[in-house]
Amino acid sequence: MDRLLNIWYVSSQRLCNFRCTYCVSTGDYAKSDTSDWKHERDRDDVGTVVRWMAAQPYPVGVRLATLGEPFASRDFLTQAAWLTQQPRVRFVELLTNGSLLKRRLPVLAETADLSRLTLWITHHHTEIPTARFIENALFARDTYGCFVVVNALLFPDNAEQVSELRRAAHDAGLRFNLDLGYTPGTPNGEFERTEQMAPLLGTGTSAGMAGALSHGANRELLELNVTALGPIKGLPCQAGHDYLYIGINGDVYPCSRYYVLQQDRIGNALDPDFRLELRDDRWAGCKADSGCCNKEDFLNLRARSREERSAVPSLGWLD
Repeated sequence: MDRLLNIWYVSSQRLCNFRCTYCVSTGDYAKSDTSDWKHERDRDDVGTVVRWMAAQPYPVGVRLATLGEPFASRDFLTQAAWLTQQPRVRFVELLTNGSLLKRRLPVLAETADLSRLTLWITHHHTEIPTARFIENALFARDTYGCFVVVNALLFPDNAEQVSELRRAAHDAGLRFNLDLGYTPGTPNGEFERTEQMAPLLGTGTSAGMAGALSHGANRELLELNVTALGPIKGLPCQAGHDYLYIGINGDVYPCSRYYVLQQDRIGNALDPDFRLELRDDRWAGCKADSGCCNKEDFLNLRARSREERSAVPSLGWLD
């Protein structure tokens, strides 16, 4: 396969320095304020999965996620640094709160190829001031050349803070993305109705979308997001063809929604005998009823095929 294989891996690293009340890392996915790993084997398992991804016979782009904050974990950053140096890896995307960038990026630069590092930096206004957040994002971009996206989560009660962040990002020349904020438990499939998953849509989908657009949401992305939360069974999707998801236990699925539903498991990256076989057909009808809430997944719907997207080093950014 000549085209890029995109992989979203949610690792079991849990340590986080923020205490956001709306954090979606809950239940088996709960973060920790004391330790990186829930089980002694978790650190080694992450290393095994990272090496499995690098060993695939395709060019790969990786969104390397954690349950906590990646820059709070030296062990995790060691794995990320190694991955950026591998010949078939086009980019490594980390999802971060941005608070530790000035402290940890200089150390990471000693062993990582930061030209391949993408930072998806989400602002949490109760935890870090906007000015410091923007300063850290600029440090990553201007000092180390990282591909940086400033991200905001829109809820019914934080429109003022999102507007402030959007203005600050614009003034600094930083990419800005706005996502719908989710109720904790949404990625785990705990809710069925759209307004339960995304509180902004509680007053009505049209009104909620209008509010998001007025605060800087990408119209195409937002419309696809809302579509994916609702009935999606049968919609053509290319997940499983040139995109896959790996969960904290190493299980490989076409997407994270299938992981939750335990639908069409492909294998396990921790199994030394596992050999990845991707679907030959580009398109396949989605087997989920609804609840495709993660953009890494729903950007594979035919409504917005990867072939129509710019070749950017991110599983979430649209030019």
